Amino acid sequence: MTIPLRPEDALATLRRAGLATRVDAAAFAAACDAERDGAPLDAEVALSALASIYGARGPSEVSDADGAFAVDEHAAPDPKVLAAVWLAFERWLEHPIPVAVATDLDELVSYAGDMCFLRRHADAAGEAPCLFSIDGWRPRDDASFSIYALRRDGEPLYALGLPVQFHVHPDTEAAAAGIFRLDGLTNSFREHAPTCAVCRDNLRRAADEGALPDAFRPLLGA
Repeated sequence: MTIPLRPEDALATLRRAGLATRVDAAAFAAACDAERDGAPLDAEVALSALASIYGARGPSEVSDADGAFAVDEHAAPDPKVLAAVWLAFERWLEHPIPVAVATDLDELVSYAGDMCFLRRHADAAGEAPCLFSIDGWRPRDDASFSIYALRRDGEPLYALGLPVQFHVHPDTEAAAAGIFRLDGLTNSFREHAPTCAVCRDNLRRAADEGALPDAFRPLLGA
């Protein structure tokens, strides 16, 4: 039999993951009671309580302090939510995000995740923050949501024992490692590679070996 969590223990666990750092303990306990609706408190309910405090429509004053935010599945298509997420990612990345990817949450997350991952090439220690998300489900209205977080180390998030995604497109990850797939040129890598010494070296090597797909050749310039 699983022993139900106490709200204070659930809050401490979230804080070890760098979440809920400015959440009041009494407010969190009240949110847990509202979310569990008489059921035992577990990690999923605690995450739902956190999302309710963060606000499930993108970055908020409470969530922003943690480099994190929540988005409810029903709110994701809302232009105001997309705009808030767009601005947050631009602030976190200190880099403009194309309008073309700012009209869909999945596209925004994919682009931001790629750009975070590619920044590790410019970080001598390889410790540039990457984008993660934790997927949750809210029993009281049968809705799903995700909490997105920028982290140098994802292990504290994985330690929550909940579904965690690491956001980088497989083709971008492969290209960053010097593996150039046919039809595998992503927009983020196209933008990144021409000014990245690591990627240009990898591109030249693949070209010299006759293994560079045609779509990647313009990245080498003249």
